[in-house]
Amino acid sequence: MPGLPTVGLGKAKIVPSEKTFVSPRGSVAFTRRNFRGLAETGAISLLVSRLDQRLIASYTDPHFRGSKWKSLFTLSGERTTENPLFTARLGDASWQLERIINRAKTTTAQFRYDYRQTNLSKVLVPQIVLPEDQHVRLSILSAALIHDTRDKPLDAHNGRYETINISTNPKALGSSAGFSKLFGQYAYYRPVHGIVWANSIRLGLIEAFGDSHVPTSERFFSGGGTSLRGFPTDSAGPQRTVKVCSTADPSTCDFIRVPVGGNQLFILNSELRIPLPLKEGLGLVVFYDGGNVYHAVNFKSFVNNYTNTVGIGLRYNTPIGPVRFDIGRNLNPVTGIKSTQFFITLGQAF
Repeated sequence: MPGLPTVGLGKAKIVPSEKTFVSPRGSVAFTRRNFRGLAETGAISLLVSRLDQRLIASYTDPHFRGSKWKSLFTLSGERTTENPLFTARLGDASWQLERIINRAKTTTAQFRYDYRQTNLSKVLVPQIVLPEDQHVRLSILSAALIHDTRDKPLDAHNGRYETINISTNPKALGSSAGFSKLFGQYAYYRPVHGIVWANSIRLGLIEAFGDSHVPTSERFFSGGGTSLRGFPTDSAGPQRTVKVCSTADPSTCDFIRVPVGGNQLFILNSELRIPLPLKEGLGLVVFYDGGNVYHAVNFKSFVNNYTNTVGIGLRYNTPIGPVRFDIGRNLNPVTGIKSTQFFITLGQAF
């Protein structure tokens, strides 16, 4: 679902509909570099298939109006039926200004305006996608500060990564919901006698204006191989029960748990990345993941619903990045979710 987590089908009562068809899929792209002789770049791409049609255009100016600010304008539209539960029409227009603000070229400031529109139709299971999430308009003003001194962003051994992003969605600018959002991250990497000690803290807060609400797609989700490895992907935090049926026959109905996200996020990751002498590029990882997603910004809930995950993993370096295998054990298991989770993917967890 656009901006929403994956949901499971529950028990074997729910039988998915399987259809086979043949469809052409084609794309075309055009890029013009050094436009006007000023290093500006324009690009447009078109994707057409039976289930997905998408158009994206962008324009980059490395010296906006002769300044040190880099400007990026993007425009996109998409119609997709790849998810059989609904038809989605998505529109997005954004303009971003970016500039390096220190001599070491490690700190970047960004300012961005983004207008998004999401419309879902032909929703087969309305209980999964709430009415207020089927038609969403967002008019986002945001500012971000990024400080990055990592030696290798995809597999850091030394340095820091710090970022803070503040955004607001006022109804006065066209948003269907009014709220503000804060997200920050601090990651620290330190080599100790050949072992890399990696740490990351992430904090997110959302607050709605007055009697407005926060769309589900804009709430925080967590769980999975890059956050809390004791949960399936995006399955940490608040959930609600939804009744789903394969047919009109009540015997095919079952109840599934659907993640709904939260207005507060806290994630603490710490791991030791230990090289193994058995083979060059092979390494062992011992890790701890703590935190959760919380329904509201509340210190008592933060303490009572805090979760702890411990685990081990293997890494093998390849030309495109480390291949990663992790096993996480949730010490605060949740009913209906297995306390032990496995993840196989590319790249480090953070």
